[in-house]
Amino acid sequence: MLRRTWLQGWIIGTVRALTGVGWSRLMVSEVQALQTGPGALYLSIADYPALQSVGGSVEIVLSVVDAPVIVNRASETLFYAVDSVCTHAGCKVGIYVASPAPGFMLCPCHGSKYNIQGQVVRGPAEANLTSFITHYGEGGELRISLPSLPVDAKPAVLLERRSDSVRLKLTFKATASQRYELRYQSGASEAFEAVAFAVTPYGPANRMAMTATSDGLRHLYVDATSSRGFYVVVELE
Repeated sequence: MLRRTWLQGWIIGTVRALTGVGWSRLMVSEVQALQTGPGALYLSIADYPALQSVGGSVEIVLSVVDAPVIVNRASETLFYAVDSVCTHAGCKVGIYVASPAPGFMLCPCHGSKYNIQGQVVRGPAEANLTSFITHYGEGGELRISLPSLPVDAKPAVLLERRSDSVRLKLTFKATASQRYELRYQSGASEAFEAVAFAVTPYGPANRMAMTATSDGLRHLYVDATSSRGFYVVVELE
């Protein structure tokens, strides 16, 4: 992801919660800046019903992050973000369950329990879950510092949900007469591949390149069929 050749990028992931019934949605985050150190993932809390109340919890899966991240709301302004890898045998810990009290996160493999902060409350695990720094700011935006995320990424808007895909509107700043290509990476260790896109919101996604007719913002529309990955717009020589 630390390439200097691409112009703009978008991270695709999923968010899962238990709100009486299973709930999940696609998450699209626009890359804001490359980092030399840990990057940050920004969430708009209003987008996630489970985080609207104290005790709510979601699991975030991103292809560019080592393991799912669990985000728990402990108060009106306090959130905890922890790694989902159990410190006993490396199994994936479930999201926080607030009821019955006291709430907990459970490892299904050997029964270890963690509290809302990711601290061990029952073994066989002996160490706490890895925690990440969070900051809840004005406007309901939550910032999560993630050591394995080399970018700052903020929420982007989905265009349309379809039966077998989600159409994304990808906006970037173009230069007149420059040709551009859209590429996709399914995982951090995979190669980028060129993918087809549309140049109108509801047109066919059958273009493999486009040339900007003037300077300014341009939009590409792509049908995402995977729940994770990374899209980039690159300049062609």
